[in-house]
Amino acid sequence: MKIVLHVDRLVLDGVTVEQPRLLRRALERELAQQLTSRGLSPELRGGGAHPHIRGGDIALGRDPHPAKLGSQIAAAVYRGIGRAK
Repeated sequence: MKIVLHVDRLVLDGVTVEQPRLLRRALERELAQQLTSRGLSPELRGGGAHPHIRGGDIALGRDPHPAKLGSQIAAAVYRGIGRAK
């Protein structure tokens, strides 16, 4: 199965990211790993465009490291599109 996920925009209100490329790489890597190992939600396997899917919340520290923040965002996204445990 081939999965194509397009994130048009990621908005982080009130968060300054000093190294956005590091965040993006961590997000892509973690989300790809989750999808590869655990799969996609059965509801989304049929394809189609979804303008909004609720993910999950993340907890931010005072000065989140971009790689950690990217991994947290990926986990939150996966909670919205992934297969339940």
